[in-house]
Amino acid sequence: MSDNIPLPEGAGTLLATDEILGVHVLRAKVQTGADGSAVDVSNADPLPVSLVQPLPAGTNTVGAVNVKPATSGGLSVYRHTGLSTTGQVVKSSPGQVFGWHLANWGSSEAFVKLYNTSAAPTVGTTQPALTLMVPAGQVVSAEHTNGIAFTNGIGIGATAAASDNNTSAPGLNTMIVNVFYK
Repeated sequence: MSDNIPLPEGAGTLLATDEILGVHVLRAKVQTGADGSAVDVSNADPLPVSLVQPLPAGTNTVGAVNVKPATSGGLSVYRHTGLSTTGQVVKSSPGQVFGWHLANWGSSEAFVKLYNTSAAPTVGTTQPALTLMVPAGQVVSAEHTNGIAFTNGIGIGATAAASDNNTSAPGLNTMIVNVFYK
């Protein structure tokens, strides 16, 4: 069977088809060329593409990014043993938190609070961005591959109760905190 079939209306008018396994399939292939000519797009004749405007200068990422082990460029680690109600600065400029590993060796639950601030937060006064409960004698870990944005900076503190205005300290030297950030 040959490609193309005549239309009943109009002598000599053809409908473009492609014969595949004895069946005419309407031909809708991408073609290029000047008016009155057409070349099918293929590996031998690829579709021409041009940029309307160049990519902006900088560290733009185009396409897939494969993460490979490296000795540099990884996350920073904030570590504190005995975190309590004295607010601490993790990072004094905008950043992102990618995860944490929190251990509570006390006999009561404790609450680690992360703050969106460039200075040490005043625990009980500064509004926390996140409050994380750590059960007594337990470890809590989390990973956030896209990061949690802190537009001002990253602060941290710990209390014995969840309320934002709480100033009671968890047990002495019971909180071991590791925060992974950029």
